[in-house]
Amino acid sequence: MKKVSLIAGVCLVLLLIVMGCGEKGDSDRTDLRMGVSALTALADDHITDCIDSLQDLAVMQEVQSADWQQMADLMTKNAAKTGNTAIVWFALPDGSYYTVAQGKVGQNLSDRDYFPKLMAGNTVTGALVVSKSTGKKSVVVAVPVMKQGKVIGGLGTSIFLDDLSNSLSQKLGLPGDRVFYALDGTGAVALSSDTSLIMAQNPDLAKNVEWQTSLLTGWRFALGY
Repeated sequence: MKKVSLIAGVCLVLLLIVMGCGEKGDSDRTDLRMGVSALTALADDHITDCIDSLQDLAVMQEVQSADWQQMADLMTKNAAKTGNTAIVWFALPDGSYYTVAQGKVGQNLSDRDYFPKLMAGNTVTGALVVSKSTGKKSVVVAVPVMKQGKVIGGLGTSIFLDDLSNSLSQKLGLPGDRVFYALDGTGAVALSSDTSLIMAQNPDLAKNVEWQTSLLTGWRFALGY
């Protein structure tokens, strides 16, 4: 029910943005404030969907086995839902990991900043990385796999940031003079209507914006000119 209400609220805000587009002044600042709220909600909703999906998988018998061969079919079905906009992976406590496309990857995740948090039993949201298996700029969403109170692995989705940015642009349907971006806690660009700026550190960005901080990722979202 909460999700239905959230979606309905976002749709209403988007409608109001479209109706209010084209005017400057005080009403335009109101449009921007509503718009950045819609932008934040849409991004958070996408990440929340990923978390929910991973949590559902984490309690399934195949994943609880911590054996890739047993969970491969299940992971393939889940990965199909993301299309080519993300990769779904399973990692063991030593950092070795598997993806649907590659099986066991010849890389290791133990040196990632988020990995100790994941292996300590915590959910990861909003970690920016360049994917080791695809080379794409991504945001990692991951949940621990627990069995008898012990972490036996981690399930993750690496969402491609350019695809997510383009999806948000399409859903918002903003006029050509409007831009958006989101900054993580280090000042790096997590999302942007100009995808060439993604993961740039403290670039020259639009200043005539309204801001909103996501309680989910901690990212600061901006919408403006």
